[in-house]
Amino acid sequence: MQSEISKFADDTKVMCPIRNTRDQQKLQQDLNELMTWTEKWQMKFNVNKCSVMHFGYANPKFKYKMGDQELQETEEEKDLGVYVNSSMKFGRQCAESVKKANRMIGIIKRNFTNFDRKVVLNLYKALVRPHLDYCVPVWKPYLRKDIQLLEGVQRRMTKIIHGMRNKTYEERLKELRLMTIEQRHLRQDMITFYNITQGRINMQVDNYVDILRESNTRGHNMKIRPSRVRLEVRKNSYFKRIWKAWNELPQEAVTAQTLNKFKNSIAECGIFKGRGDLLSR
Repeated sequence: MQSEISKFADDTKVMCPIRNTRDQQKLQQDLNELMTWTEKWQMKFNVNKCSVMHFGYANPKFKYKMGDQELQETEEEKDLGVYVNSSMKFGRQCAESVKKANRMIGIIKRNFTNFDRKVVLNLYKALVRPHLDYCVPVWKPYLRKDIQLLEGVQRRMTKIIHGMRNKTYEERLKELRLMTIEQRHLRQDMITFYNITQGRINMQVDNYVDILRESNTRGHNMKIRPSRVRLEVRKNSYFKRIWKAWNELPQEAVTAQTLNKFKNSIAECGIFKGRGDLLSR
């Protein structure tokens, strides 16, 4: 196949940049070959559940078929728990994550009577915060309204702790040794990229960013060369948004031999300094 294919369990995605009819024919040929393979091995697709999503403002939006059936177009799909739409904006994902987290806070408030610090923090980290962290390098929000929406969950949860209601959000974070959700998501971006550079995630880093391994500038020797982008969505996509924070990391962080050493190293960085929850799991 000439197109890129991604498969997880019984979920299959075929991806290809489309600029003209030649690209469209190439993708259609790959779909034909895929159908032939599934028929040979008696693992046929349910074509009624298959669809095509077009990305990009200049996308010609060609039609495609699987077998004799034309694929329906879709604007939004839930892919492994993350809502993805054709505009690559994740407002719905933010809203759904907050809804699930708030629902869990409601369950906690209805079923627990002990709201001391240790109990609430353990419940928050185990049952609430994972909804805000799930796959966040993919959908991390950049619009202030979405960031504040996520932050509101932590504001609400920290308020129910005994003795915290009358304190400001910043005071509660400092006393509870927590980061803001925005800082936590930035930290997760750094951890993800560290894992990519260390080969722990199966991605060829040079396909996505230009790393200045022989740089003579101050700092570490794994700096990312920033690139100019026009669209706001592209500017805030994962590999385009991480370069500044990554380039500020110290040498001992990017060359750390283990993930725990990396976490310990970034704990003292200026972009994270002042929060005590950096090493929380």
